[in-house]
Amino acid sequence: MNQRTAPSISLLVILAGILTWVLPVAAHPVTDMAQVSSWRLSSVNDWTAGEVNGLLVTNNAGGELRLAADASEGSFISAPFATAFATNAAGAVWRADLVTGTALRLELRARSTPPGNGDDGWGPWLPLVVADEPPATDPDAFTTAAPLALPEDTRYLQLRAIFTSQIPRASAMLNEVTVSYLATQITPPIFAAGLPQRPILFGQPVLTPRPLQISRADWAQLAAARPDRRDPQGIVIHQLAVDVSPATTLAYLRALLVYQTKVLDWDDLIYHYLIDSEGNLFEGRLGGPTSLVRQVSGSDADVQIALLTPADQPPTPAAQDRLVALLAWLTQTYNIAPTTLQPKAGGDGLRPAIAGHFEINSAALDPYPAFRELLPLLRTRIDTTTVRARWYFAEGNTAGYSQRLSLYNPATRPATARITLLPDSGQPIVRELQVPGGGRADLNINEIAPAANSLPAVVEANEAILAERSMALTTDIDSGPGIDRLSRVWYFAEGSTINQTQTYLIIFNPQPSTTRAQITYMRRDGTVFEQEVQIGAQNRLVVSVHDITLPDGSRPLADAHFGMRVIADQPVAVERTMRFGNRGSGLHTGRGIDTLSRRWLFAEGTTEGEFRTQFLVLNPNNQPTNVEAIFRGPTGVAATRRYAIPPRAQLAIDVNEVVPSLGIATEVIADRPVAVERVMSFAGGTAGTISTGVRAPAYRWAFIDGRTNDASYYLCLHNVSPLTSIVTVEVIFGDGTKTNLSIRIPASARYTLALHEAFPGETAVATIVRSNQPIVAERSLYPGGGARGGSTTPGIPLP
Repeated sequence: MNQRTAPSISLLVILAGILTWVLPVAAHPVTDMAQVSSWRLSSVNDWTAGEVNGLLVTNNAGGELRLAADASEGSFISAPFATAFATNAAGAVWRADLVTGTALRLELRARSTPPGNGDDGWGPWLPLVVADEPPATDPDAFTTAAPLALPEDTRYLQLRAIFTSQIPRASAMLNEVTVSYLATQITPPIFAAGLPQRPILFGQPVLTPRPLQISRADWAQLAAARPDRRDPQGIVIHQLAVDVSPATTLAYLRALLVYQTKVLDWDDLIYHYLIDSEGNLFEGRLGGPTSLVRQVSGSDADVQIALLTPADQPPTPAAQDRLVALLAWLTQTYNIAPTTLQPKAGGDGLRPAIAGHFEINSAALDPYPAFRELLPLLRTRIDTTTVRARWYFAEGNTAGYSQRLSLYNPATRPATARITLLPDSGQPIVRELQVPGGGRADLNINEIAPAANSLPAVVEANEAILAERSMALTTDIDSGPGIDRLSRVWYFAEGSTINQTQTYLIIFNPQPSTTRAQITYMRRDGTVFEQEVQIGAQNRLVVSVHDITLPDGSRPLADAHFGMRVIADQPVAVERTMRFGNRGSGLHTGRGIDTLSRRWLFAEGTTEGEFRTQFLVLNPNNQPTNVEAIFRGPTGVAATRRYAIPPRAQLAIDVNEVVPSLGIATEVIADRPVAVERVMSFAGGTAGTISTGVRAPAYRWAFIDGRTNDASYYLCLHNVSPLTSIVTVEVIFGDGTKTNLSIRIPASARYTLALHEAFPGETAVATIVRSNQPIVAERSLYPGGGARGGSTTPGIPLP
């Protein structure tokens, strides 16, 4: 056993007498006395009272053990020691000198009944593992970092010291051992499973879920925390080689706290988190992951995590799962790459970012072999468990629609996407999909969950993938990206019940508790109607706006145009679906607007042929708003119109009346934040598209869904810069092959690229648009050249 060399030998009583104090278990009626006392061996009489083999007892420093002349090994076994009270844990502090080539190992064993002859009744010898750092009050001593777990009725202790040497006539020297024994039993026992579990509060919000922990206040004593702070650079995993049952876990953790803070006089627990065999996660050190630990050698700024696992066993599956979940959250929160190497403290070589204790301190024994073998697999699991993208789709229906999810992975390495479908009855449906680096993948939802009337979806991935949903009738389609961030407030500029139009508001609550929301309908004439709704946990609510009927039989939104605002008491995802035209042949669906803006940009728009285009502007403010709409054709500004919108009202701009027979890009500017959407209808009003604008141009846009097989695919690009834009369109086909097109767009000009003409017959097409100037990009899809409807959506801006 490797141990450091103590520079001097002196006598020091680490702990004498009996110290007693109360450690309350917060929020529980049980309060127990945590007792600590000590047993010290240091004199000649102490050593000679025991069994000495191959050792010499000398008077040096008042009493010292060393190997006898020419002996290469020897041992000391103390006389049995009767504890002052029933104990359940013990640790030791000792003073020794070591020279190169020599070793000293200390062990302890326990029993509950008076000892007789021989080993009968004694438990196994348990090694006292040397801590990285000494007690705070004695920098020259050795100690165990964690106490041994003993049977709760232990009444007798025995110490064994084993000396070895590889050098003739050289020996380690032991002159003092103080064994501290503790009583932290809880009567009746409290099980961790019965304690409250709360999300960890530290760190900025990330996509990976916050793990649930048992707070320090719920299992042990709280103390004032004034730690030095530093953002962690890595993570160190420890294995406390103890075998504790669910009934004794809390008692042991209390002993660990008392031992490190009262016996060793360390500032607090040196482990930020602890995990037991049942997978319970305990908050250890106060102050969170940024609380700096100085008692672990070679670990300047790491999160310290300890698992309570016997030395000869790997962690249980439950403990492994909780460790992976914790590390996935920690690594994302503090930007630690799970599978990479980083410089060791002091710059001497490299270590894993997630390291076993032995990988940062060569003298450390833990984690032990059965656990060490799992570390590479755990690092990989952590990386794949980390959620780097999450998309929500509130709308979902395979009973009346053909539904597909299309995913694109802009990273170079493959991504694992986890799709969770939530039917209104039964268990969630989960599928995993591999998305190649730089490629796309599709999932046919009708094949997984056919004939489902309610099917919200959540897409998560370990890379920053992009996700779109396509919903299709035989007469119309809609396609667009999901919601990548939840919000408490959502706006829709468009809503209608005119000419039997059906408007559905879909509110998806992915939270673990019920959510309440207020829906405000703002009609075109300025009248307002409000509705209170409730959405169950991890459920969705569909509000059939066209069917809202008051108790008196009146229908406040019958035959009306209106905009909508949803305010929920928790973040939710909200979409709107509209069915219109002959027997509901037309379809719009898509996400709401979570942020109002004074400026909205649209690259697509036309009044040519049978198309009719409208812009809907919702002013949700309590004051009037002035709006300017600028329509740009191929040669520049074609028309400008100004409008005043009353408070909490909707405005409709009929573009066909302003600029007939023209393809246009549009900019809407308001003096107060508003919501703006564009509606395009064709085929006599039986089909159409709806889309929000974008608040700002971007240099890169992504479009995931699309095809040119029996469909027209247009990219509409608007250069809002005063300089010429050089645009590259990367086209990614279903088989993974790619090609590029280059386009020059004059300043302030609009350009339409017909991909179906350049690449006909492709069943799957994704595009990435890159420009040297900021532009606005939209995609229009028309199955059968418009005979089966159409869909228009802005791209997903890329960083």
